[in-house]
Amino acid sequence: MQMNLEQTVYTSEQVLALAPDASSQKSGQDLANTRKWLKLAMGGGAAWGECQGSGGAPYQTRIDLSGPAFKCSCPSRKFPCKHGIGLLLLYSLSKASFNELEQPKWVSEWLATRFDRNKKKEKGEARDKEDDRSPEQLEEARLAKEKRRQTRLENVQAGVEELELFLADLIRQGVGNLKSEGYAFFESRAARLVDAQAPGLARLVRECAALTSGQTNWQETLLNRLATIYLITRAFKNIDQLPAIMREDVLTAVGFNQSQEAVLSGEAVADEWLVVGQYVYNEDKLRVQKSWLRGLSKGRTALILSFAHGTAPFDVLLVAGHIYDAELVFYRSNYPLRALIKVKNGDVGDLFERALRPQGVSTIDDALQEYACALAHLPWLEDLPVLINGQILVRTSDRDLFIADKQKGALPLQTNYQAGWQLTAFSAGHPLTLFGEFDGTSLKPLAAINEQNGAFLKLAQG
Repeated sequence: MQMNLEQTVYTSEQVLALAPDASSQKSGQDLANTRKWLKLAMGGGAAWGECQGSGGAPYQTRIDLSGPAFKCSCPSRKFPCKHGIGLLLLYSLSKASFNELEQPKWVSEWLATRFDRNKKKEKGEARDKEDDRSPEQLEEARLAKEKRRQTRLENVQAGVEELELFLADLIRQGVGNLKSEGYAFFESRAARLVDAQAPGLARLVRECAALTSGQTNWQETLLNRLATIYLITRAFKNIDQLPAIMREDVLTAVGFNQSQEAVLSGEAVADEWLVVGQYVYNEDKLRVQKSWLRGLSKGRTALILSFAHGTAPFDVLLVAGHIYDAELVFYRSNYPLRALIKVKNGDVGDLFERALRPQGVSTIDDALQEYACALAHLPWLEDLPVLINGQILVRTSDRDLFIADKQKGALPLQTNYQAGWQLTAFSAGHPLTLFGEFDGTSLKPLAAINEQNGAFLKLAQG
């Protein structure tokens, strides 16, 4: 049996990005100390160690460095656990502390199991690609798939008809009393859309409940959202009259997914991609990591979504502020933003190391023009990624923060208290490059870049 001996060099930031939560990061950093480990060793593409726990026997922690993948004998339900994070962090900081040894049985057997599992998966994928079914069987499968799709379209059509009646009644009665209705009013309607197999519309309706609380101008915000939902329902009902590329956007908005296989068959865009913004949010029972990438040569912006259940690590490892040599393939859209990584050649440094400065728009008016162009292509776009250079921070109160350009344009920033003061301290009164999500009214900054030295600041969210 030939094991994969390829080892990846991980930075501290990359290791900490694998932690399931902030407490695991802190505990992992505490364990990145040789005094905490009874044994430290490496060999054959793996690193392992023994850490004294609260019981009698030490915890056995092992890492497949090609993944990375983790296994530990501790009882923690978090994955990776603090011992895995601590061991990999220590390996990245002080590889010399690890003795080159032959793998003990508890490491080699685990690696062998992983190797066999991966081989079976590869064989299964190869079988799927080869597809040894007869022409008759393939045609039968195609017809069955088409029938399922048609059934779903009919279900969605019925759900959309019902939703339009709901919207018409809501507008007729007015939205003034919705603040007292509570979440159940919109949640019950969202549940009906889930039953109709339209999860995209269900999400938009469910979010209406949150819009009725906590804002002084909530009526205007809610009406804008309801108008967006109505626009999507009308587009779906007239989908046959739309160009093919716009049909994809309508189906995506309703909740249909493009298959990864179909997406990856498209043309790849090769570039050095800066992870210029990143944050995590919860959606149902999933944690979703939203990573915005900016091509340093071609200037394209791409959205990479990564998913994880519970405390499991995300399926794509990207670190904010780092640059990756990669090929991306964009989902079909009239205004393509979301993409998949087809080829990832590796981390090639950061802006400070490379002395690079990403170029975006230079005035707020340019950002507004970019937003108008995006809406013309995708009318229900919720947030536009914007990279804007040469901005001065203007603070009008303890919490109210704006950016201003040389043409005296100004734009409010949507920040929490911590992020606002992080940004203020980072700027020190000098012009900044900001990246954020623009909703047509305000910019939610996700990162700031010092235009003199390339220092990168990932801003706190939540």
